[in-house]
Amino acid sequence: MEGVAESYVSRGLSWVNARTLSETGGAGWRISIRRAAWPVALFVAALGAGGCATTAHVLKDRFDYRPAIANAFSHAIAIAPFSRKNASLKKEQFPPIPREENTPRVRAFIRKYAYDQRDTTRAYLATLEPYLPMLKKEARDNGLPEEISYLVMLESGADPEARSPANALGMWQFMPATARSYGLRVDKWVDERLDPQKSTRAAMRYLKDLYGLFGCWRLAISAYNSGENKLNKVLRQEDAEEYYEISSSPRLKRETKEFFPKFLALATIAKNPAKYGFPPLAEYKPDEKWEQISIRGAYRLETLARAAGVRHEELAQLNPALIRGITPADGPPYSLRVPLGKRTILLSNLDKTPEETGATHVTHVVTRGENLLKILRKYRVSKAQLVKANPDLNLNRRLRQGIKIVVPLEKGVKKSPVRTSSLSKTL
Repeated sequence: MEGVAESYVSRGLSWVNARTLSETGGAGWRISIRRAAWPVALFVAALGAGGCATTAHVLKDRFDYRPAIANAFSHAIAIAPFSRKNASLKKEQFPPIPREENTPRVRAFIRKYAYDQRDTTRAYLATLEPYLPMLKKEARDNGLPEEISYLVMLESGADPEARSPANALGMWQFMPATARSYGLRVDKWVDERLDPQKSTRAAMRYLKDLYGLFGCWRLAISAYNSGENKLNKVLRQEDAEEYYEISSSPRLKRETKEFFPKFLALATIAKNPAKYGFPPLAEYKPDEKWEQISIRGAYRLETLARAAGVRHEELAQLNPALIRGITPADGPPYSLRVPLGKRTILLSNLDKTPEETGATHVTHVVTRGENLLKILRKYRVSKAQLVKANPDLNLNRRLRQGIKIVVPLEKGVKKSPVRTSSLSKTL
């Protein structure tokens, strides 16, 4: 991690200030203020200007196309030893998102969402409503403008279970690799992209990194759609440094060109829905009405629910990342959420609660000529079950020979012996 962090700073991609570097890293990171000073100075200059030119120029000349490197330093700082000194550091505050409601493009999309696609927008607002207090709180806690919360409407309609044809999942539409790089667990047991709060925290870190890379919200939000590598490639090809220089470029997909003005349009409506004839959004208090207990071993949620004295549906709702309704049989202990006041009850009953025994899944290796329908019939499972258990696979595409597919086994169902193994992280 130390070598990666030093490489990240040397490429000028870090937007962490020099004081943070000196106090959080110390001798442990062995990163000098002198080495970090020039990228920090460029970022501060970009903040002051409120534009994209300076930072975009740095990106065009020095951008590293490996996503892990692009995020490594900010993650390294996040896990650096905490001290009383950095506890007193002032929280990073990001500038507001530009107000462009009256520009022709944004006004056109406001008309589209408020009138032409009225039913869809009404559904988006209704889905967003219960999550909005949490989204705004996470934005504030990260020093980001609250309006960034409305980005989920454009990404997923604010649906925590939304899945794209490309296999992006959750209200923030993370791909598996990006989700993992921002600390979300994604495997055959757990998919934290489905957890609204955890995925929101990851999305806020990602957005902070994107702003640090591009220096303005127009480019940063556009990059959330296209990916930072693609957007920077277009900047290089067009010899451009500003958003408006590439907003009509034929090298940029239409979806990305329209992404920022569409976001502004939806945010404008969501901030004042009554103005456009929609019901006002209720202001819920973002209370966390749950507590956590560390669970090691495989326990079905219905079994844990009985031990805690709660309904199975309530426990499942609190733990949406448990894609198979069972705590992981391997890996680190799982932090299970339980309703307030039930943690002690579950702890006292856990020793008497039977752990799941026997195989919980098999790994099927695709043979020549085999298709998805044959596999579903062979194991008597649904496509939805396979999709959940295989977050790295896009099962909408043709299966290649040799691909490994994790097949979950239902409780009490015996299957003929099939070679089992752990799912590879990269298939």
